[in-house]
Amino acid sequence: MAEPRRKPAGGADARVRLIRAVRAACRAQGIGDDDRRAIQLTATGKASQANMDTTDLARVLDRLNRTQAPRGADRAHVGKVRALWWTLYWLGAIDQPDDRAIGAFVKRQTGRDALRFLDARAAHRVIEALKDWATREGVAWPMPGDPIADRRAVATAIAARIDPATPVDTMLRAILPGDPAQWPAGSWDEAIRALGKRWRRERAR
Repeated sequence: MAEPRRKPAGGADARVRLIRAVRAACRAQGIGDDDRRAIQLTATGKASQANMDTTDLARVLDRLNRTQAPRGADRAHVGKVRALWWTLYWLGAIDQPDDRAIGAFVKRQTGRDALRFLDARAAHRVIEALKDWATREGVAWPMPGDPIADRRAVATAIAARIDPATPVDTMLRAILPGDPAQWPAGSWDEAIRALGKRWRRERAR
């Protein structure tokens, strides 16, 4: 006669509930698998839930519950961090423009587990560090408050690396028609990408 099937132990049930709670908290905050594993590693020293007991999982859940996703106002700062990171990429100062590389920099600067967890104060610290880095790479930032002037400064720095003897507006007009002084932000972004790709190709030769 077959033995009756045993019910899962209470500890196993608790572990399953905690795993589900962690996954639900991540979904609610828009946290992807890579960021979740980074948080788990920071909280417990273990990246995979398969290696965690209930104490580990509870620690991860507590960390998620204490960390809020950025509010709408803070998302603008997060976007600025990404834009500056790409600036450094187009300048050739870094080789990895993805969020994982940004996250590693954010962790060193603020102790936060991922870019998405930056509040306005922490994001400002990261932004200033990235702007200082870009300055060392040749970007002459204008007075604050002019996004178009910021973009021109970035384009000018990249163009100077490609060919310091050619006026930057000459390079810009070869990319897009019209007077660069009248370009909207989107046109400047397109020009920066084109210059950055050209510079990175030339560096790779």
